Amino acid sequence: MRRFMLSLALLLILSTAADAAPRPPAAPPLQLVESRPLETQLGDPSLPHAQASWVKMIDAAAHTIDLEHFYFANRPGDALQPVVDAIARASARGVRVRLLLDAGMDKENQPAADSMAKALGCVLRRIDVKRQGGGVQHSKCMVVDGADAFVGSQNLDWRAMSQIHELGVRMRDPVLAGAVARVFERDWASADTTSPKPRIAAKAPRWPRRVSMPEGVTDVWVGASPPSMDPGLPWDRDLIIDRVQAAKQSIEVQLLQYGVSSYGKTDSTLHRALLAAIQRGVKVRLLISDWAIGGRNESVLRSLARQGAEVRISRLLPYSGGYIPYARVEHCKYMVVDRAWLWVGTSNWEPSYFSDTRNVGVLMHSAALAKQARGVFETSWNAPSALAFGPDTKLERTEHGAETPAGMKAYGE
Repeated sequence: MRRFMLSLALLLILSTAADAAPRPPAAPPLQLVESRPLETQLGDPSLPHAQASWVKMIDAAAHTIDLEHFYFANRPGDALQPVVDAIARASARGVRVRLLLDAGMDKENQPAADSMAKALGCVLRRIDVKRQGGGVQHSKCMVVDGADAFVGSQNLDWRAMSQIHELGVRMRDPVLAGAVARVFERDWASADTTSPKPRIAAKAPRWPRRVSMPEGVTDVWVGASPPSMDPGLPWDRDLIIDRVQAAKQSIEVQLLQYGVSSYGKTDSTLHRALLAAIQRGVKVRLLISDWAIGGRNESVLRSLARQGAEVRISRLLPYSGGYIPYARVEHCKYMVVDRAWLWVGTSNWEPSYFSDTRNVGVLMHSAALAKQARGVFETSWNAPSALAFGPDTKLERTEHGAETPAGMKAYGE
C-alpha cells in the first residue's frame, strides 16, 4: 500500500508540473507561406517555407488530402521530394489522396504524372477546363481533412520549392477550407465527363468569414474564377476590383504577368480601376516578372508608368548550378491595399485568368498579414533584381523556356 501511495503521489506531482509548464501558442488560423529562390535575398525568412508547411499538413492528415494543381513535376531528390514522400506516407497509412491536374498541360509528361500518382497511391483525374470555360485549370490548392487548406502561387513542382519566388496562405479554419473544398469537389466531379453536370452543395458560405487572430478579428473572403464554373463563391476578379476602388493611400501588387488582353480575351476593368486610383492620388506600385518583357502587354505596363504608377521589372540571375527551364522568376500573385488589406491568389492579372480559367484567391482584412506581405514586397522592390521601368525603358527579353540558352550548361549536367 505504501508503495502504491508513493506512486500515486509521484503521478500527481508529474501531472501538476505538466499542467504548469507553458504550452506552445496555438497556430493562427491564417498564415502566409513562402518559397524563396536559392542564391537570392528575396522574401522573409521568418515566414514558413512551403516545403515544410506542406509536409506538416500532409503528415497531420487523418482522412483525406485533396490536391488541385496545374501540373505535377518532381525531380527525384530535389526540393519537392519531402512533399512527395509525405504523400506516400499518408497514402500508406490509409489517407485517401486525390490529385486533380489540368488535362492539357505538358501532355508529353502525362505518363510520368500517371506513374508518380500510382506510385504514391493517389487517385488521379485530369480536368478539361477548356471544354467548360475556355481556359485551363490554373489554381494551386490543397485541402486536408476538410479543415486545413492552402492557396497560393506554388505549383506542385520542385522548382516552386527552391528556384522560384512564391507566396501563399494556409488556412486552418473549417469554413475557409470548406470553401476551397467546394472548388475541388466541383472540379473533381466535372473531370468525370461521363457524369452529369456536377452539383454544388446548396448552402454556400456567408462572407466575410470572421476569424480570430492574435492581433484581433480578421475578415476573410475566398473567391474563384471563372464565373462559368462557379462553385458558389464570389468572383475573384470583383473582390480585387472592389478593394482597388476603395483604396485611399497605397496599392502594392506583385505578379508574373499583367495586362488587358490574353488568349483572345480583352477586359480593361481592372486596369481602369488602377488608373482611377492613381488619378485620385493613391500611390500605385507594380512589380512584374521579366516574362512580361517582349510580351503582348508590355505596352500596358508602359501606359501605367506614363499615368503615374511606379513599375519595376523583376529579373533574377541564373542559378549557378545551371540553367533551369521555367524558373528563376518571381511568380507571386498578391496585392496589399492601404497597409490593411491583403489579396493572395493563383491568378495573373490578365483577362483570361478571370474569365476562362480556374483560379482561386483569398482576400483578408488584416493589418498584420498585410504588413508581412508588404515586407516581402519591399524586399523584392529594393533588390538588385528589380529594374526601374518607365514609358521609354528598353529591356531585352530573358529566356525562360525549355531549351538551354547557348553558352550555358543545363541544371544537373
